Amino acid sequence: MEFVLLMAAIGVALLVNAAVKRVETERRRVSEATPSGVGHALSHYELAYLTGGPRRAINTALAVLATAGAVRVSRGSQVTPVHGAPPSLEPIEQAVLATLAARPGGYRASELRQALAAHPALAELAAGLERRGLIVPKQAFARAWRRRDHLQIVMIGAAGFAVGALVVSAFIDMSPLTFVILLIFIGIALFTGAAGLARQGRGLRNVVTRAGREVLRSARDHHPRGVRDQSSLALAVGVPVALYGLADAGDQRLCDELSAGAPGGDCAGSCGTHSGGDGATFGSDSYGGSDFGGGSSSCGSGSSSCGSSSGGGSSCGGGGGGGGCGGGGS
Repeated sequence: MEFVLLMAAIGVALLVNAAVKRVETERRRVSEATPSGVGHALSHYELAYLTGGPRRAINTALAVLATAGAVRVSRGSQVTPVHGAPPSLEPIEQAVLATLAARPGGYRASELRQALAAHPALAELAAGLERRGLIVPKQAFARAWRRRDHLQIVMIGAAGFAVGALVVSAFIDMSPLTFVILLIFIGIALFTGAAGLARQGRGLRNVVTRAGREVLRSARDHHPRGVRDQSSLALAVGVPVALYGLADAGDQRLCDELSAGAPGGDCAGSCGTHSGGDGATFGSDSYGGSDFGGGSSSCGSGSSSCGSSSGGGSSCGGGGGGGGCGGGGS
């Protein structure tokens, strides 16, 4: 009987490991596809969406519009339009201004972000990044999620087996060595499955593809943190905020006001991916995906600084407020 239990424990461990590998294989098939090698010239708003999703894109627009004098951010994080300011050609900036104009007295920044979250301008940003293969289409991970659900069922079975095996072992004459080996394989099965569930849950929410991560690395190489190209507002404000968050807006007061009321709203500019409202995450673990602190690590400058340093120009600009940076080979 003890031999049967031992063989069953080994089988359960192998089954759990196989289920974890099936999820990983499917996730990698979608998100780790080899990049085409074609460079992607992205605008600062496309970079913002790729780095931190809708929230980062909206924050970038607010920082650019506030710096340009098109909106006013007053105490209490209240955002209002400035009458007489020139119109914008950028769809997301137009969306911000139109939304503010439709409500007398404006919005608090957090309310404005919520009001704009499903705006067509943001949907078009996402669609463009999907077409370039930089973020994963919404349903692309459906099969991988189903495999993760199967892993969860296997884990429930493994946990049930573990309980049953321990109960049975108490009623049979099992040698101490066999009992220890049984515990080891049960532990391996449960640990592998639990770790796999957690890891794949995180991985399947990271919608940025391998090509998207290469584009972000290239953009950050061209636009290192703390170095500002003053040749345009898009490069001086839009790109730093897009890539590194509101902490790099160059204006401490603006950063503090726009982050008021947000989780960790101390304008710390901490590192980590940003999770959108649907659970999707953007950006990379090495650079700020969160605009409002709440993370455990910092990104190079002081933990509560809003980085106003300026410096030499960057080499990767774009016309029409683009200012973005290309992909792997650029």
